[in-house]
Amino acid sequence: MNEEFFVRRLETFGDIVIGFSLAQLGFSLVVPGHAAALADHFSWLIAFSWTFAVVCAMWAQHTWTFRYLFVPTPASLLLNYMKLALIVLLVFAIQVLLRAFESGTPRDVVVANVLYWGCFALILGISGAIAAIGLRVRGPGLAPDIAGKARSRVGRSAAAAIATAAGVVVGARGDAGAMAQTVSVFMAAGVVAGRLIERFFSRQA
Repeated sequence: MNEEFFVRRLETFGDIVIGFSLAQLGFSLVVPGHAAALADHFSWLIAFSWTFAVVCAMWAQHTWTFRYLFVPTPASLLLNYMKLALIVLLVFAIQVLLRAFESGTPRDVVVANVLYWGCFALILGISGAIAAIGLRVRGPGLAPDIAGKARSRVGRSAAAAIATAAGVVVGARGDAGAMAQTVSVFMAAGVVAGRLIERFFSRQA
């Protein structure tokens, strides 16, 4: 099979999976017995908006990677399939997390947070690994601006993944109700650290 054709078909498959994930997010919305309940509790809207934005961002990253970097090596193929599976699981995990906050025990909340943020950290790490493989293979032939953006993406993904995983570990040992906020702070710190590292190496270059 022609490699270029295979990569195009693989990208299309990824688009379908990500589109299915957004559809799954919509199907997971539950119509309440009374419309007023929607105004009394906004957690459903926050979770929907956040997850929709996250999945859209992952689609944009997926498209950029396939346009400039993706190389169909055995490792990158396996990582790509894992990433797509985790995106589907992420949409399921946000529903588990909401249910845990609504009616679960503290342990339920911790387990749901570990599932959700664990998926998040793995997706970030895998995205960085796929970009790193493409950068290593295609590096000499890439335009300087694309190579620079690729290195930035690898650094940011790695920093955010490590920080998010650290937040999960720290948050699981603290107050269950505040675990999501703890992990969010760690992830934000990882994103900031990735930006600083990116600027440092840009100045060195």
